[in-house]
Amino acid sequence: MIKPFVVILPSAGSGSRFGSATPKQYEKINGKLVLDYSIEIFLAIKECKKIVIAISDYDNYHLNLKQDSRIDIIHGGLSRAESVRIGFKHLISSGLQEDVLIHDAARPCLELSQVKHFLQCFFSGDHSGMIFAKPSANSLKTSFDGEVISKNIDRSGIWEAQTPQIFNFKKLYNAYDLYKNDISLLTDESSLFDELEDQILLYETKSKNIKITYKEDLKLAEYLLKAIED
Repeated sequence: MIKPFVVILPSAGSGSRFGSATPKQYEKINGKLVLDYSIEIFLAIKECKKIVIAISDYDNYHLNLKQDSRIDIIHGGLSRAESVRIGFKHLISSGLQEDVLIHDAARPCLELSQVKHFLQCFFSGDHSGMIFAKPSANSLKTSFDGEVISKNIDRSGIWEAQTPQIFNFKKLYNAYDLYKNDISLLTDESSLFDELEDQILLYETKSKNIKITYKEDLKLAEYLLKAIED
């Protein structure tokens, strides 16, 4: 069973590595904005009560996004983590206390059936949080100067964190309240729980849940989305 939940989509980033004047979440794949793919997935789940999209102060691209009464557009922060926290505060001020799902704006290759199964797994018990993740399949190295290998890292037990990530509302509120470090340095919200006793569960996902970082990723995403639709 899927219980009511809310979504935060941090979309204020400019994507400097992408190398385009158009932010990557507003590029088009098969005639549709990258961000719209995620929006449509969550709107297709009736238990989704609200989608908060956090944009930059200078964002006019959002005017082309899919429109729906469940969508709130707000101004985010200078970092991804700050945008998510601003989105969380917006939910609180709106009187919404459903569990919170966070998803990267540049991950368009979600499958509706897998997202529903992910939600069912989370809501099947009294869980603090659950994240999409996959075991690392690559050889890992460290380098102190970026040129010479310092040492190899044992990849057993290493997982690559992805999104979506979902958290119990009260647990997330408490994690923010207790976090004392620079919030802007967080790479994902599960990191808020590193020093807490709450257990965040892993949901093993498929490799097709890519994050668009470089321009060439658009072609790969186009291929993957066609495979999903077929």
